[in-house]
Amino acid sequence: MITSFQNDGINIPLSKSPSIGPDNRSLFAADTMTLLVGPNGSGKTRAMMGLISALARRGSPDTPASITWNNEEGFDSTCAVYYTSAPYHLPGPKKGNQYRLIKTSLSNTDKPLTPEHKDIIDQLKSTFGLEARKNLTLSQIHELEISHLLSQLGRSHNAITDTWPAPFIQRDNELNTRITHPDGSFDWESFKTVSRRRSEIHSDFAKELRSRIGSEFALKIRAYAHARSGRSPRSTAQMQILEALGFSLSRKVTKTPTVPRKKYDEALNKLRRTAAILNDEQLKRNVYHIDEQQHEQLKTLDLGKLGQLSLTELSSGAAALIHQFSSIEMACTSLLDEGPYTNLVLMIDEGDAFLHLAWQQRYVDYLDKTAALLRQKFKTVQIIVATHSPVLMSDFPQESTFILDGRSWFEDLIEENTPRRPNESFGAPLDAVVREVGQTGTMGTFAARIIKSVVDDISSGTPISPERIEMIGDPIIRRQINKKLIERGLLERKI
Repeated sequence: MITSFQNDGINIPLSKSPSIGPDNRSLFAADTMTLLVGPNGSGKTRAMMGLISALARRGSPDTPASITWNNEEGFDSTCAVYYTSAPYHLPGPKKGNQYRLIKTSLSNTDKPLTPEHKDIIDQLKSTFGLEARKNLTLSQIHELEISHLLSQLGRSHNAITDTWPAPFIQRDNELNTRITHPDGSFDWESFKTVSRRRSEIHSDFAKELRSRIGSEFALKIRAYAHARSGRSPRSTAQMQILEALGFSLSRKVTKTPTVPRKKYDEALNKLRRTAAILNDEQLKRNVYHIDEQQHEQLKTLDLGKLGQLSLTELSSGAAALIHQFSSIEMACTSLLDEGPYTNLVLMIDEGDAFLHLAWQQRYVDYLDKTAALLRQKFKTVQIIVATHSPVLMSDFPQESTFILDGRSWFEDLIEENTPRRPNESFGAPLDAVVREVGQTGTMGTFAARIIKSVVDDISSGTPISPERIEMIGDPIIRRQINKKLIERGLLERKI
């Protein structure tokens, strides 16, 4: 187990979890739980990257980081996972058997779900009240598909014995005139009129086609669109597909199915099975909310471009949580598959990003439960968290918090600074946490500037309207300003 590590000359201790109660029970489920705090640029991410580099290079002199272990066998039995939700971070080692670097990627939630995702989602539901709905999104059918089909019928009218498409083809052809003014310039108004009329023709044609195809209209049009995707089908393939759609041909086409016809038949078969699973024989919608059983059945179909299984209707915070903890779970599983590791170092860089304050309040509690689950797989689990959230800071005691201020070891040496621990943190009021751990004030710069302008106006003898005073939320500041105004006789009366 790691007892401390040094990066750029700064020694960061990984203290054991504090004991609570007469039975010496640990506060945290993890063996060590360390919080790194400090302003932007203070070195939180660099410290984590330094630890990863030290693991990757076995404490080589090439790296400015070094590790102190509690036993000599620590290195070979230790693996690490680093997760960041920040879009920008310092680059770490690219490859390594002992560690995994995970960057946030909310688009990952659009990929098919895995058992790991399901387990994490079930855990997140109880802690965060998260409800992640599973959806099937079918490929959309655009007017272009109907337009293409009508054009194909027009080009193949000699080979088609059906007469009902003829009026639609004629109406469509009548619009194929040059949309220009007499002087040759583009006539925008005529273009809009023609576009509107063409859409009306396509809509009328689609309604008539739907009445002739019947309940499988949407399925067959989706299969048609899928079959013609990619390279343009040749004439034989086009005739085969028109025949499959129910059009009568004046001459027989070859019985050997072409590649596009095979694509059509395969797509139609999958769509029929999909319709049965969804209990909607017409597949009228593009998006379906599905349950777990439907999800598992649809996965076996391998719909490909016909449809996509995904998690949707997720906030950025919910998506980030699912990605974060499922990625950590899968990374740990992967590491255990590749090596006989017994010790885990989990580093999470701003894992609370995207979370509302209510979810930030639950984050460390959930992380502690995650540590308990990881302890079932690893002999020791050490967690390092970097954050800017005062809510998270209030969940860490003094001995588990390390404040980075951006100073180098040399500056600390010259000024005889000692590693800073907060005076107040665990369970303290947020204003105290902001001051003691966050090392900053509790008021925004903008509000402070406006309040200062009020004070300056009072000092210069300028009358102040009551609205400027009532805007200030701090009752102590408001009371003091009102007192000064009354003393100077500058408080304006409301009319």
